[in-house]
Amino acid sequence: MSDHMSRRHVLGAAAAAGAVALLATNEASASPRAVAAAQRPGTAVDPKEKEYLEQLTLLADPVCDEAVADLFQHGQGAAVNEAMRGWSANSQPVPDGLPAKLRDFLESARRLPSWADPAALARGQRFVLAHAQQISFSAVLDVTPVRMKYPAEAEAIFGIEGPHDNKQGFAKALRGVGDTLVKDPYGPTGSVFVTMARIRVAHSAVRHLLRTEGNWDPAKWGAPLSQLDMLAEWNLFSSYLADHLYKLGVHLTEQEAADYLYVWRVFGALLGMPDDSMPETVGAARTRAAAVDALYARVTPRSATYVKATIEYFASLAGPKEATVPPATALVRYMIGETDADAFGLARSSWDAVVPLAVKGFFTGTQAGGLPTPSATMTRIATEMVSRAMNDGKKADLTMPLHLYGHQ
Repeated sequence: MSDHMSRRHVLGAAAAAGAVALLATNEASASPRAVAAAQRPGTAVDPKEKEYLEQLTLLADPVCDEAVADLFQHGQGAAVNEAMRGWSANSQPVPDGLPAKLRDFLESARRLPSWADPAALARGQRFVLAHAQQISFSAVLDVTPVRMKYPAEAEAIFGIEGPHDNKQGFAKALRGVGDTLVKDPYGPTGSVFVTMARIRVAHSAVRHLLRTEGNWDPAKWGAPLSQLDMLAEWNLFSSYLADHLYKLGVHLTEQEAADYLYVWRVFGALLGMPDDSMPETVGAARTRAAAVDALYARVTPRSATYVKATIEYFASLAGPKEATVPPATALVRYMIGETDADAFGLARSSWDAVVPLAVKGFFTGTQAGGLPTPSATMTRIATEMVSRAMNDGKKADLTMPLHLYGHQ
């Protein structure tokens, strides 16, 4: 089996298994870590922390942004996408034929941060592999919708993907997560260095297009896809996701939580985030995430419509909307929690009571030689949603967007 196929199969199997894992989750009380993470802070944020976060709204990724703006100005976007199309493995050299600035950036981006500790990274990677199915599932039906509660990030997503369709966004997010779910993502057969560098280039393309084709208001939003937006998303994939894994039956020890956070500090560095923006301890990460939420999290009518439309779209692929949307919505409600679900206006239904109890029914039915109807239905819908989010089972290509939605 080729490296390309093995990564795709790992992610596909992980996502499908993750769907079953959710359906196998008995009603359980929230862990103390998850309870603490769910508590909303008041409006007061330490003034120095507030000032620091405000500075991040003005900061993007200057070196990469300059290289990408230069290639757009010379009309080289399509040629660069074509040159980079087959570039995926760490062992592959930077493709030939790239503009000098971009080539220099890509060469410099493909290395671990100087502070990376191989032992800590190995521990974190073992945890990631042990729980790949839960992480991949949570990335789709928890992290991805919740990221829409940050208005500046949501505005950038609307500009690139349009108001109601983020299928490609799902696929590319899963591509990034999936390329981490291998034994040695940093080795020659892995893809992390290439994947993270290509994501940075895509982010810089988004920034350039929002400035040149869109109506981006820097006075209102700061820099497009700013380091504050990057931090908000990093918070979701690191401490937030870890704190929600109990919903999938994973209760992290303090050491596991620290190791998982360390993995994401390395990923963040590879994505161009400043080291000091990513806290070094789990407690500090939760505190910073709470400050970001207190200052910047706000569900808008458009982002609420977007999340509901996305759920409806993926659910409808598994069957008639009347039958699939309510359980699909219940899956998302369960994952993101009632506070955020209510903010997005996600409908409540009788399925809300089925989701937490599904594990007992699922395994009881399996052992008895049958499968309870609610669990079977939810398994099919959840698996289909994850599969479709994976670009119909194909490995999403991390090409740069060349135009905004509406300019295509």
